[in-house]
Amino acid sequence: MIIDEKEAISKVDEDTLLIVVDTHKKSLVQMPELLEKTKKIVVIDHHRKSTDFIDNAALTLHEVYASSAAELVTEIIQYTDAEVILSDIEIEALYGGIMVDTKNFTFKTGVRTFEAAAYLRKFGVDIIKVKKWFQSDLESYNVIAEIVKKTEIINNSIGISIYDKEDKNATVICAKAADELLTISDITASFVIGNTGDKICISGRSIGNINVQIIMEKLGGGGHITLAGAQLEGLTLEEAKDELINRINEYFSETVE
Repeated sequence: MIIDEKEAISKVDEDTLLIVVDTHKKSLVQMPELLEKTKKIVVIDHHRKSTDFIDNAALTLHEVYASSAAELVTEIIQYTDAEVILSDIEIEALYGGIMVDTKNFTFKTGVRTFEAAAYLRKFGVDIIKVKKWFQSDLESYNVIAEIVKKTEIINNSIGISIYDKEDKNATVICAKAADELLTISDITASFVIGNTGDKICISGRSIGNINVQIIMEKLGGGGHITLAGAQLEGLTLEEAKDELINRINEYFSETVE
């Protein structure tokens, strides 16, 4: 089902349809060359529109109030005239996508979110199987617990921590640690900084009072009000932390104004 970049380029011809999901920014697609070589492009996204957007799409479905790109794709399948038969992995992937972006149907959910989930449920999605995808092994959980333990609180309610080990999976670890920080009372937003080896990654989470999307956009990233991230180059972990705090303070000064 998944091919590598070299094979993808070799398959492009006049009739190729390229569908970009979960981003509308040229700089965030996995393979920007495909955007240049493909004439027919469809964009399906739910992030707030920003600069560097794909401007040569034949069709754009851009709905910022949707919980996830998976919700939008499910709606397309649900309401199309053509009969679409989904395989188990496709159903599970769509349901898992909604689960991830809504934090198990807690954040950014609307009537349409539950309608999409119900539609997938009718196909017989195995909810327990999907939930197991997101379980952490004991070693990873201990790493996350250590990150949480080292958290520094700023502005009374924002938790910031650093995952100081160079790890290619740092993005995943940081995201899980940021999620975990939000389970602590009095923390309304969390940021965890890590090092993938190539870049410094930051995962931001919020219960809704603080717009982490705006803060991450100031660092060149993006996302949603409650879930966002950024990647920085040429900085150490401590420098990235200082830059993050500066941007948080900038955000609050603008909010007060």
